Amino acid sequence: MVAHAQVIETSEEEAYDAIAKYIAELQGAQPGFAEECEQLYAAEQYEKLLDKFVSALDVVLGASSSDQDLECCLNMTCHLVPRIALPGAAAAAQRLAAALAASTDSRPDKRLQALVTLYNASYDSGSKATVLMEALGYAQRAGLADVLPVIRAHADGWAGELALGAAAERRLYTACADTLAACTRKPRTAARESYRLLTKCLTTYEDAPASELPGAVPAAAAVVCDFIRSPDMFQFDLAANPAVAQLAASPQHADLHRLLTIFLQGTVQEFQTFAGTPAGAAALAAAGISEEAGLAKMRLLAFMGLAHGASQITFQQIQAALVLGPGEVEGAVVQAIGKKIAEARIDQLRGVVAVSKCAPRTFGPEHWRQLQHTLTGWKEAAIMAQQALAEAGGGAGAAPRGAAVPNGSSVAPVRA
Repeated sequence: MVAHAQVIETSEEEAYDAIAKYIAELQGAQPGFAEECEQLYAAEQYEKLLDKFVSALDVVLGASSSDQDLECCLNMTCHLVPRIALPGAAAAAQRLAAALAASTDSRPDKRLQALVTLYNASYDSGSKATVLMEALGYAQRAGLADVLPVIRAHADGWAGELALGAAAERRLYTACADTLAACTRKPRTAARESYRLLTKCLTTYEDAPASELPGAVPAAAAVVCDFIRSPDMFQFDLAANPAVAQLAASPQHADLHRLLTIFLQGTVQEFQTFAGTPAGAAALAAAGISEEAGLAKMRLLAFMGLAHGASQITFQQIQAALVLGPGEVEGAVVQAIGKKIAEARIDQLRGVVAVSKCAPRTFGPEHWRQLQHTLTGWKEAAIMAQQALAEAGGGAGAAPRGAAVPNGSSVAPVRA
């Protein structure tokens, strides 16, 4: 049997007329609807035509029995927006996005798909930003966060592409983080990305006026809780961030900030004392971590504080700092190595741990200054070595093969 396909050429006007008739049928053959839509299209009154379609949106989503017809109807509706001149297009995109996101009861998958189509169809950055925020919020409310993998690929670039101001950029990062936090597919990966975007949001407050800081409290508290609760994060670089620092003066989050400070600067004994108080118990509960799990993490952080900057530490030092029994030291060191917070070698005979490398618990401004000083020293040493090589080459009448000469050029090796 040979299959035959017939291609029928259809104009856009005919396509919109067909959509209008389809909507009229779903509304029970509403008199005059299709004819009025045809007249609006012919008169190029696209904004009014869009409003007619939007007014029937809930009926279309609820009554359409064909996915293909529904998708076609929604697609054509979304593509009316770029036909509208600014500033009307921005307002039209906002109205359509709000209508699509108004309900999670009827065809949420098609509504979210239409929001994505509308984002791609919109041509100005303001409209795109509005639709994007609606799509992110809707995906979270409808339990469809898993169908937006595009967040992970594009979240970092959206702020620049859409020319967002600081406030809008913060709302975008927070919305992306909240949507990712609702993912059920690869939840650990989504949680890490959510945490990263929230920390990126907090960095935008580093030079912000004090009047803007209160708006950062929810994100700052969420980041602190995520860090405290995570069994795999041991370095926190936002301790000096003003959005995080303000938690110390917050009646609601002061105890949480105290717990963070102990994790980053304190001792195991301080943690145990604080955890035994009502305030400490409340802070642990707010962070979503048990006292036992908190103590286990605190011991690893205390090891970092002991090992960072040291080339060798004794079993006795580790036992005292981590509040361990005599036979628990080696297991604690192995756990620290396994968590990749340190590179070290255990010398059982001597009762010491040789430390090759260990990260600090926090990396703040003083660490950046120290790193800058180290890099400057390396640069100066490299310049001195280059000058010494150049002088040695000049004294011998020829530069060494491949050595740099004072003017910065290089003498290529002579090949036979």
